[in-house]
Amino acid sequence: MNRAALTLLLPTLLLAACAQPAATVTPPSTATTNQTPSSGYTIHFQNVGASDFSASVESALQSQGLVIVNPDANSPANPAFTFQRISALTFVIGGTRYVQASFRVTNKTGVTLNSLKFVPVVPNGGSTPFSSVTYYDGSDASSKAASLTTGQATRLDTATQTVQTDAGASPYLTGLDVSNVDTSGLNVASVKNVGWQVASTFAPGASAYVTFAVSLPADANPKNDPFNFSLNVVAAQEGLSLTSEVQQYNPTTKTYGNYTQFPTIGNQSLPAFYDLKLLDRNGVSVSAVLCSNDGAAITNISSPSFPNRFRVTVKALGAHTLQMYSGTTCPAAAGRPLLSQPVTGVGPKVVPVAAGSLHSLAIKADGTVQSWGENSYGQLGNGTTTNSKVPVTVSGLTNVVAVAGGTYHSLALTSGGTVQSWGFNGLGDLGNGTTTDSTVPVTVSGLTKVVAVASGSVHSLALKADGTVQSWGDNSKGQLGNGTTTSSTVPVTVSGLTDVVAVASGGGNHSLALKADGTVLSWGENSSGQLGNGTTITSTVPVTVSGLTNVVAVASGAGHSLVLKTDGTVQSWGSNTGGQLGNGASPKADSSYPNSSVPVTVLNLSNVVAVASGGGNHSLALNADGTVQSWGLNTNGQLGNGTTNGPLGNFPVYGFAVPAPVSNLSNVVALAGGGSHSLALKADGTMQGWGYNFYGQLGNNSTTQSTVPTPVSISGVAQPTP
Repeated sequence: MNRAALTLLLPTLLLAACAQPAATVTPPSTATTNQTPSSGYTIHFQNVGASDFSASVESALQSQGLVIVNPDANSPANPAFTFQRISALTFVIGGTRYVQASFRVTNKTGVTLNSLKFVPVVPNGGSTPFSSVTYYDGSDASSKAASLTTGQATRLDTATQTVQTDAGASPYLTGLDVSNVDTSGLNVASVKNVGWQVASTFAPGASAYVTFAVSLPADANPKNDPFNFSLNVVAAQEGLSLTSEVQQYNPTTKTYGNYTQFPTIGNQSLPAFYDLKLLDRNGVSVSAVLCSNDGAAITNISSPSFPNRFRVTVKALGAHTLQMYSGTTCPAAAGRPLLSQPVTGVGPKVVPVAAGSLHSLAIKADGTVQSWGENSYGQLGNGTTTNSKVPVTVSGLTNVVAVAGGTYHSLALTSGGTVQSWGFNGLGDLGNGTTTDSTVPVTVSGLTKVVAVASGSVHSLALKADGTVQSWGDNSKGQLGNGTTTSSTVPVTVSGLTDVVAVASGGGNHSLALKADGTVLSWGENSSGQLGNGTTITSTVPVTVSGLTNVVAVASGAGHSLVLKTDGTVQSWGSNTGGQLGNGASPKADSSYPNSSVPVTVLNLSNVVAVASGGGNHSLALNADGTVQSWGLNTNGQLGNGTTNGPLGNFPVYGFAVPAPVSNLSNVVALAGGGSHSLALKADGTMQGWGYNFYGQLGNNSTTQSTVPTPVSISGVAQPTP
């Protein structure tokens, strides 16, 4: 997960309420840490419960900046923030008085603030964030301070006489990491781990709204209630973080977070790039260093664009810890780090289902492999060339962790990092130094320490633990990426690729690689723009896909490509004849949809955790809630939405250009797309299939296609890992 902590940002605020006209908060001059500390600004809640309830803002007598982002910002002529009162209200219900005041806050700092929050603090000598608490007659009510509680803004539903959360108000956050908030030199004893979020990104000159809400017990005699009080808060931003560039899916939280599971073979693992952010009390980025004392290998790869970036690998299976310190060198002995990130060396990622053009594959929980569908070249791997409508066992395979399917061949990756292949071998697809087909698995020559595999139409890819990529098979379109168009019966190195963390090559003649910096490279055929570099020129070496960052997963079809981004959205490019880009484009005169040679956004997707596309012209997306969306060509029902035609009717438009739900699917954990069929693995180890089924590739003991998901005759399928 993202590791972030708050740092103090701007002058301390003393909050109290307002019913006066708009007020501008003017910070006093900057003070150094050896000057008399103070609590900053005051916003007074006054006459609470009376008809003249009000709130007003004034400068404190003394102040010291917590973090002065601009050294000149803390002056009367150039305030750090301005506050304009919007409203103040109070009501009593159920024995509780609710008090709140809303302000329009404007950023006058001159810099963009990251996740600005107002956080309550306890001043020195106090025990709560509240001070200056008095009764109606002005007498001391400090004993009641502990009964005052901060919280989310609320509203009174007059129809039901109930208190409702005001969802439109500024969020009140709990569980904030305030362990590194520096309050030295300030009149602050402690910082609360709660606060009001103003804005996730707060640009200079921008304005946002914040509502400070307080509740307190309402006495039967209002004169016994606090009548005036002040709330002490500080302005803080997330100025301390430890974040990996490529994120990893957490199936427990169903979100993407830091890259913590490192696929490892022997003493090598795939890399992750970690960016460190550390702001000083002037809001300026300062040096930080990433360290490890227990087997992680860390290299400083900082640059002007990424001033605190580190390359991380692990050298053994098991637990390790990354530690962030200030400065440029790691301490000689382990000390108290600013932040820590546990990471683990694990085996290769489990990819339990795959689909070839006309056949399907699944790994059982015991590490064996089942296959079904078309078998004319032995791609089912059971020693025959007989098609099968139900799963059969691939001969002699154990300890398999990932499978991939091409047009007529199949691949299996073992937990030990070797690769097996079977099926068609006319162009060296099997990588064993021959062009002889095989109906049973054979070993791909010379490959060790492999952590992922992918299969194109008649070529294959292997990602090694050191972040390099090997390829073999057909190379007529440069899909091997070695600078030639000569096919190879044994693995060759893809040119210039390092720090790769994922590869993809669907049923086409192009390939993709995701790097640890979140960018994507592509190579091979580009007639439809499937390389995504703004051209339709084929490339025999990797080129950069235009404008992509923050990518977490890649997938490819026959002539198009997909990527999943950290925010759960999907981008696509390449062939769009059946609408497989999902960008809602209008059909051309020939009723096909226009291609794109650069990434475009797939519409109506926002919470995706996995994408898939096989040898055809359709695409699949798995949502965090376990449901599935599909789009693209639908001639054989491969979209699973109960039809075989697109929204514009019958031939020649058979595709859907925007995602739509697959019918009656839930609890899905993995997807695979074939030439014209689709597969889904469920959390209970069962599978569903839909689409074309002439060769039995749906595995349901029939050859009848299905436009909706139908059960595959299999159970006990392995579950995927991050």
